Amino acid sequence: MFWPVPESYCRRLPRPGEPGSFWEDRGDRHHAGVDIYAPGTASVVSIEDATVVAVHEFTSPDLNPYWNVTYSILTRNEQGLYLRYAELGSVCVEAGQKVRAGEVIGTVGSVLALDRIDSTAPLYIQRLKDRGNAAMLHFEMYDRQPRPLPPTLYLGGNYFQQEMPPGLLNPAKYLARAIDNFNDN
Repeated sequence: MFWPVPESYCRRLPRPGEPGSFWEDRGDRHHAGVDIYAPGTASVVSIEDATVVAVHEFTSPDLNPYWNVTYSILTRNEQGLYLRYAELGSVCVEAGQKVRAGEVIGTVGSVLALDRIDSTAPLYIQRLKDRGNAAMLHFEMYDRQPRPLPPTLYLGGNYFQQEMPPGLLNPAKYLARAIDNFNDN
C-alpha cells in the first residue's frame, strides 16, 4: 500500500471530530471522508492496484462561490472496495484504465478560493481559510459503488443528513495501513 500524497504536510490522520476527519459534524452536513492537506499540485498516487471506475468534476464555483473547480477519481480495488480521490487539481487517468499501486493518478487541487470566502461561508470553510488549508486530497471509501445523488443530499464530500449512507466506510484504518507501510520503508 502507498500513502496517497507522498508530499503531504504530515502522515497523521485527523482524530474524530477534528477538521477533515471522517463524519465530522459540520452543522448542516457531515464530512464523508478524510482530508490530507498538501501543497497544491502535489502528486496523488493510487494506494493499491485498482481499476478507474469514473472521473468527473467534483467542486465548482457554479455550485458554491468559495470553491474552485476540482475533480474526482473513483477506483475499485482488487478487494472490491471503491476509493474516491477527490478535490484534485488535475487528473491523468480515465475510466476503464487499470492503475498500479504507487502510480500517479492526479495532483492535489486548491479547492478553496480564499479570496471569495467571507462571513457568509460555512464556519468550517472559514476555519480552513484561517488555517491556510486550501489544498487537500479528500479521500472516501465505500463497500459498494456510490450512486449519484442530488446536491441537496451530497455535495463536495459532504452528506446533508444525520445517518451515514449505506456503503460509506470510515477510511481511517485503511489509510493507517498505508502510513505504517510508508514508515516501514
